[in-house]
Amino acid sequence: MITRLTTTYADSVCTLLLQPPEGKPPTLDYTVMDALDAVLAGIEAHAAELSAVVVRSASPKFFCAGANIQVLETIDRHSIAPWVRQGHRLLNRLEALPLPVIACVEGYAMGGGLELAMACDVIFASDAARFGQSETKLGFVTGWGGSYRLVRRVGVARAKELVFSGRLFDAAEAVQWGVAEWHGPPEALERHLHEFLTAVKGNSRVAIREMKQILASCPDTSLEENATIEANASQRCLTEGDAADRLQAFLRKKSAPPPKPSN
Repeated sequence: MITRLTTTYADSVCTLLLQPPEGKPPTLDYTVMDALDAVLAGIEAHAAELSAVVVRSASPKFFCAGANIQVLETIDRHSIAPWVRQGHRLLNRLEALPLPVIACVEGYAMGGGLELAMACDVIFASDAARFGQSETKLGFVTGWGGSYRLVRRVGVARAKELVFSGRLFDAAEAVQWGVAEWHGPPEALERHLHEFLTAVKGNSRVAIREMKQILASCPDTSLEENATIEANASQRCLTEGDAADRLQAFLRKKSAPPPKPSN
């Protein structure tokens, strides 16, 4: 039995759900990765119709435990490099989606599971969530960009402490260090996700797409380069998006006379 990846589309949001066999944690293998490849192609094809993507698990105890036992049993020095490169390609593709991608972590996110979560734009975590970049416990290194993304989220020194020890850390520590953006009681997670998605849906999809690209470029560009990037993106907001309509609506609202006080 393997983990299945299912998708649902509702109210302009695509939800990717990891569904493990009963009593087992969600894990990743070649079949799941092929399914993710197909799902990402579908999202890319309909991105203009979507506001956001949510990645989560059907398991109450695990978000994702990384590679499954069948992969670990067959991996060797010949097969490891293609496995690593496939994981990089898919998580890079997930990260590059032109709309917000949210990971909802309600249990353990370990190894490749944490790498999957960090490929999302933001991570919202239940207080029951536990995180770990634990590959060193099995004698491996991060394989799907975990080293790169963890350093960008927490800095080099904290990343070293986490991967050298391979220890688990809780949701409060994850938010404190920048691994996650929010944590709270399990019952508050759905409310926070709903509030965030409502805010996203109320904003311009083109502007959000452009801002995602701008923010991704910031660590590697100068302030002078940023001026050109923002100028070009601003033009696209006016030509491809609804910036002109939103601006006119805002100006009409500001120039409208105040309502007369009622007696």
